[in-house]
Amino acid sequence: MKAASNKNLRWQAVVAGVGGQGVLFVTRMLALGAQAAGGRVLISEVHGMAQRGGSVISHLKIGDFAGPLVAMGQADLLLSLDPGEAVRNLGFLRPGGAAVVNAPGPEFLSPEARTAVAAHQVRLVCLDAAGLARAAGAAKGVNLALLAGAAASGVLPFGAAQLKQVVLGASPASRQQVNQRLWQAGNEAV
Repeated sequence: MKAASNKNLRWQAVVAGVGGQGVLFVTRMLALGAQAAGGRVLISEVHGMAQRGGSVISHLKIGDFAGPLVAMGQADLLLSLDPGEAVRNLGFLRPGGAAVVNAPGPEFLSPEARTAVAAHQVRLVCLDAAGLARAAGAAKGVNLALLAGAAASGVLPFGAAQLKQVVLGASPASRQQVNQRLWQAGNEAV
């Protein structure tokens, strides 16, 4: 789904996780990627109990929208750093949308959730981003590995190379090598 500079593009995403996983970092990188592609971006962040490991969710819209909140059943993408948060936020996805989840496989879904995913023709991409981050020597880099996997899977409205450039451009010099490894790991896992 690559429509880099389409001025008529209307695309919505929900990024979910728990405090400390980097939900806001992922959302910021997606927003910068969309802006680099010429898109108008709106963001809303709901921190919840972020400092205590509680739910964190952010909404991101690209295009001509009046407000930043994604309505239930309208998101093109659910990007979840936590399998439990993926289940909790599946209702945001539109039929035919995509869910990219930090999980080794779809086993994290209950039978009822799997039925709902199938009924709504949701494209489910499970990526063991936690394992990839550990293997890359950066256990806290789950967010970047998952973001790279999402980009490689083609679910974003702009190119993976463009997002990689944005991410590495926003990375401090001390994180360049590890972020490069994380990006490569997530990219190659899809």
